[in-house]
Amino acid sequence: MAESWTVRALLTWAREWLAQRGVESPRLDAELLLAHALSCSRTRLYVDFDKPLSAEELARVKPLLRRRAKREPVAYILGAREFYGRRFRVRPGVFIPRPETELLVQLAIEALPADGRALDLCAGSGAVGVSIAAELPGAGADLVERSPEAAAAARENAEALAPGRVRVFEGDLFAALPARERYQAVVANPPYVPEHDRARLAPEIVDHEPAEAIFAPEGGLAVIRRIVAGAGDWLLPGGLFGVEIDPPLAVKVCDLCTQAGFTGVRAVKDLAGLDRHVVASKP
Repeated sequence: MAESWTVRALLTWAREWLAQRGVESPRLDAELLLAHALSCSRTRLYVDFDKPLSAEELARVKPLLRRRAKREPVAYILGAREFYGRRFRVRPGVFIPRPETELLVQLAIEALPADGRALDLCAGSGAVGVSIAAELPGAGADLVERSPEAAAAARENAEALAPGRVRVFEGDLFAALPARERYQAVVANPPYVPEHDRARLAPEIVDHEPAEAIFAPEGGLAVIRRIVAGAGDWLLPGGLFGVEIDPPLAVKVCDLCTQAGFTGVRAVKDLAGLDRHVVASKP
């Protein structure tokens, strides 16, 4: 790269270079990385489309592009991921929140009273529970996460986005909670991908994100089964239970919820038309 390169020329080159290395969204990723390197918005890049880049600016963006070419997720390179309109800090060892999980937040918000309290299991960066609390200023949330790295990130996000209204507990599901409480909603985005599906996932996921947040034994049902079995003891009557799933597991998870005594059990489709969540109520 030479100093005479403009924003336009660099973006064109980076898009083609990343595409050749199998990156799924090369144009978007190139824009995000250059905007980050220049400390500006993506919109500003187009305003300055023909602006020459200095040697210092080129030196800042080159290592970011190299990392992306090695299929490191953009969220780890930037140190953050947008979720439900907010910036959540993420880093290696922390599961990156996905857009489809925003539906779980919406379902919980619709079910919770203004001063309600939610329990978010397998919380990762805290995206679900913190978003619920941030959207409902009178509400609170308890988060449970097994990974120390993810629990630390969840605490940072809670303090930044919903200070004083989110508690983060480190440990294994319900056993991590200090005392028996009752919640108006129990939600979870647990590991649910069967191990035999590992080969179909992108290198960004398999090589970089924490496997314990993605894959689960028993064909993807191991953690979900435990959550469904215990959730009713922590819910108030009429409370919402919601869990994200691998779409092929929808029927099995619905059956588990029915067997556990939940009512109104149903699968909820995501924007791609896939059964992405199962929701139910405690009688």
